Amino acid sequence: MLTTAELVLGLSRHLSAYGASQPKADLGQLEFAGKIIELAVRVRGSAVSTPERVAALGLDAGISKREVQRELLPALETLSLVDLERDSDHVVRAVSERVPPLPELFDRADAILAIAMPEPLERMAMEVLRQTTLMPMTVPTALEACASLGTEELACRAIEDLQSLHLCALQRSADGDEVLFNPNVWAVDKDHSHAAVQAENGAVRAALSGLLEEVSATAGFPEASVTSADKKWIDFAVSQGLLLRSLVTTASGEERSFLFSPHMGRSAFDAPTGADPSGHVRQLIGSMMFANRYASNRLFAPTAFLRKLIRNGEAGDASNIGTDYSMLETAGIVKVEPAYSYSKFVLLQADVAEQAVTYLDNTGSGGTASGGLRGQRSYLQPEIERARRLVQPSKDAIPSPSASQDILAALRQEMGRRRYDR
Repeated sequence: MLTTAELVLGLSRHLSAYGASQPKADLGQLEFAGKIIELAVRVRGSAVSTPERVAALGLDAGISKREVQRELLPALETLSLVDLERDSDHVVRAVSERVPPLPELFDRADAILAIAMPEPLERMAMEVLRQTTLMPMTVPTALEACASLGTEELACRAIEDLQSLHLCALQRSADGDEVLFNPNVWAVDKDHSHAAVQAENGAVRAALSGLLEEVSATAGFPEASVTSADKKWIDFAVSQGLLLRSLVTTASGEERSFLFSPHMGRSAFDAPTGADPSGHVRQLIGSMMFANRYASNRLFAPTAFLRKLIRNGEAGDASNIGTDYSMLETAGIVKVEPAYSYSKFVLLQADVAEQAVTYLDNTGSGGTASGGLRGQRSYLQPEIERARRLVQPSKDAIPSPSASQDILAALRQEMGRRRYDR
């Protein structure tokens, strides 16, 4: 499930691509909280800086100089993330950063969010986005999840805002059930209604939520290692497309299954890419996880092995390669050839191996990255991507129906007041 830091920073960056609109304004405090985190990440490690240098760091993230100096720096000072040195006229002359390591900073996201003072509608939007990213849910379930935060009317408007901003989609089944899901994560051409209706039962949703969270933390999670749910829930999740299963079968008949989240490699805030329709990436990752956990000659660093395979075009010299990975050969991902002592892999599909490395890195799997630091990769976008977004025209967000009604009502009231000179 998305953490508060991932939600706030992701939402802020997502909203920055949109022009002025009612849905964007509704989530203004969340956008501000994300900008606090954004600026904190950028000033970290800079020691002492001039206000002009900090403003330049803000401009690089699309944040105006006025907002940096008037709003964000005072907020960072309140959070004890910077010290501001002022002259006798109370003008800031130096900024001394006190930003902790990134994992600790992200753990303080709730305190940062409190500084921004989000409205109940914004907290509802966060909850709906968090839940619909984890798994599809019916509209009544979404309204129930927001019940403790405010009125049903506000919850409906929060859902409409997310729809306008392309962070939530509404799907109606043939039976009339209305289902919400994040279209950047879940396929828009698949019927999610059955799974969502089943999950209206609290016990079912708890079982599925725990299972999806456990599996999504690791690319290629061994099915035999699942502790959060019984096998019946695993089979149900696979049958409904909430999880994907990849099998590894050896020449001796040993079979192991590995589970994947459908949104492997996808962002909750961007259009999906790298969906792996052929399943070859999952097959390769599953084979690497098999080698890491179950092979007689264990592979202790799958990611490093794949990088060597990509770099040299071949890798390995082990007896297991000749017996345990026939499915990779059948899929045409690699070819097994004799090596100096035993057998080696010869890479045939480099793009598959490169995507596998990316997914293993992003989940902290494969022995070369820390799972505790995996979230950082989604926070630091490449400079070229930031530049591309800055020169693109703003996206449009259509006002939500409920907000449009409020605006029309206010206009009618104002016209009536002027007509009768009140």
